Amino acid sequence: MGKKKAKEKTKNGLIYMRILVIGNRIPWPLHDGGAIATYRLLKGLSSLGHEVTFFTYNTKKHFQTKEEITNALGFCEVVTHELDSTPNKLGALMQFLRADSYFLSRYDSEEASDQLKKLIENQQYDLVQIEGLYSWPLLNPLFSWLKQNFALPVVYRAHNVESQIWKRVLNSERNRLKKLFFRSQVKKLEREELRLLGLVDATISISTIDEKYFRAHTPKPIHVFLPTVDQPLHPIKQIQPNSIFHIGSMEWEANVRGVQWFLSKVWPLLIENNPDLRFHVAGKGIEKHKHLFFQFGVVYHGEVSNAIDFMKNHGIGIVPIHAGSGIRVKLIESMAWGIPSVSTSVGVQGLPLSEGSPEVLIADEAGGFAEALSSLFNDWPSAISLGKRAHQYVQANHHEHKNHQELDGFLREILTED
Repeated sequence: MGKKKAKEKTKNGLIYMRILVIGNRIPWPLHDGGAIATYRLLKGLSSLGHEVTFFTYNTKKHFQTKEEITNALGFCEVVTHELDSTPNKLGALMQFLRADSYFLSRYDSEEASDQLKKLIENQQYDLVQIEGLYSWPLLNPLFSWLKQNFALPVVYRAHNVESQIWKRVLNSERNRLKKLFFRSQVKKLEREELRLLGLVDATISISTIDEKYFRAHTPKPIHVFLPTVDQPLHPIKQIQPNSIFHIGSMEWEANVRGVQWFLSKVWPLLIENNPDLRFHVAGKGIEKHKHLFFQFGVVYHGEVSNAIDFMKNHGIGIVPIHAGSGIRVKLIESMAWGIPSVSTSVGVQGLPLSEGSPEVLIADEAGGFAEALSSLFNDWPSAISLGKRAHQYVQANHHEHKNHQELDGFLREILTED
């Protein structure tokens, strides 16, 4: 089969691209950072005039009906393949002795890859983008075929450095059997992550921290695309007193461990002097972890229907995680509304923020974290000022139109070079 390349296309005098984005889940509803990041990218590329096709698994965990998909993602074409990617102990045990990563193998499907192959054969795309590492198993068996038969550049958009996340989980794990399993899986995951970096034509990083890692492992072009969020014109004017909140998926191990650390190390220091204080926790999958979070003054909200309303109505936001990579989108969203926040250094990694930054308070030790929160409780004018500076930071660094225009320029360069 000879190589195929789409002809240059124009719309209203502007050259546009036909872009195939490969995902591993439906990014709806917008209840977690991964969904928000993918949704906004798809919508941003579509708003720039490109014809976007999103090929993705419709997983049991994040299943959406055709009507729900059309209503949420009507701005682009969505092609799905149903899959049950739910992790299980038997599957993990069987995979332990194999060379490939269990974390990735859950997204292997010969039928889905065949469906993707037919889609590529029948369409004339200009560029293929892999949306996150867990989408790679869909294209992996087709990659050589794709490069041999089609002149298509392939771009990897990394949501995180996944192997680094699991390394941190490994380092904090105390269970010997889990530690043995994680150690094996981290090596396999890192090997595949580095292999992918070497295969693709370019990488899009979600943070400057991740960019440094990628540059150390590949000479190919890298673009930092900071997540975009809604840009309210003005920050909120009132903050709920005696209230702290955390919102994030409790299906992500780093969030669970972070909240556990906060409740065991920081919360006792706070509640001793502030008995009326309440800690509001929300996020998908929280029900199965409630027994780990049982404390006086903790209020469980489960998976909320509107994350922004939840954040605006529950005081000061906290990001207590000590493991992770990429960027905490929920933190950026709360900062956009002028909500004062306290975070660990891991929680703000990838952003141009560090200890002493005027937009967010940062502390890694329990005592410092408690002190930072107490300083806001005891000085509301300072808390409001912190929120205003956070709002200004988001307007300057996470503006949707600006960031998508820069990404568009990068993709056009890759297409020209190819």
